[in-house]
Amino acid sequence: MTKTQRVKELKKKVALACRMIGCQGVTKGSFGHVSARIPGTDKVLIKSKGPDEEALEFATERDIITIGLDGKVLETHPGLDAPNETDMHLVVYKTRPEVMSVIHTHPDWVVLLTTCGKPLLPIYGAYNPPSMRLLLEGMPLYPRSVTIVNDALAEDFMKVMGDKKVCLLLGHGMTAAGKSVEEATLISLNVFELARMNYLAYAIGDPQPIPQQDIEEYKRRWAGGFRKRLEGVSSTGEHADWRYHRKLIQKRSR
Repeated sequence: MTKTQRVKELKKKVALACRMIGCQGVTKGSFGHVSARIPGTDKVLIKSKGPDEEALEFATERDIITIGLDGKVLETHPGLDAPNETDMHLVVYKTRPEVMSVIHTHPDWVVLLTTCGKPLLPIYGAYNPPSMRLLLEGMPLYPRSVTIVNDALAEDFMKVMGDKKVCLLLGHGMTAAGKSVEEATLISLNVFELARMNYLAYAIGDPQPIPQQDIEEYKRRWAGGFRKRLEGVSSTGEHADWRYHRKLIQKRSR
């Protein structure tokens, strides 16, 4: 596969990730954006904004534009431009070279819980271990609710996110960082589910974390590589959860 073909495939993947999180309700309309670093370059593919943009759940490759790590738009179409919060994506790429994809979304549940000062709790284990693991690894909260539109705010945000896979933003949403588009997408979907379940639990009553004994058991399993065996590369080269959400999109488009 040529470099041009690889970039084209990556652009398709970014658009697909947009549709996945849009169709699952992780973010609504045109709020939020998915980006991916083009391997071996100082360029980034990112979901565009502008008068000709499509909402995330309807995004196609045309909505994905190319920018430099300096924020300059390199390739686009008429009516499409870089998002106002491009600096949030770029600061992650410039600070953490291992990150290959950044996703910023506005989940209802995250907005409501952070606004009300309700922390996300490990209220389940077996129901969805990946989201509990993300919580235990740390989900810092950026304590401001402004859009991240310049270098100063981006650096301030990055001081809070640090090396974590996800950062919540007060009354705003969340930002996920992964070593691939697939990983960043699944992080976003798992945190969305964790926040949804926490919101419902708070609505019912007084949620309690699962027993510490169970938390320690999961930590031992992760340390022993138990989950890695379950998440090995499939015959299609896809993570099973990514394949599931891809098929949901295909089913929806029929």
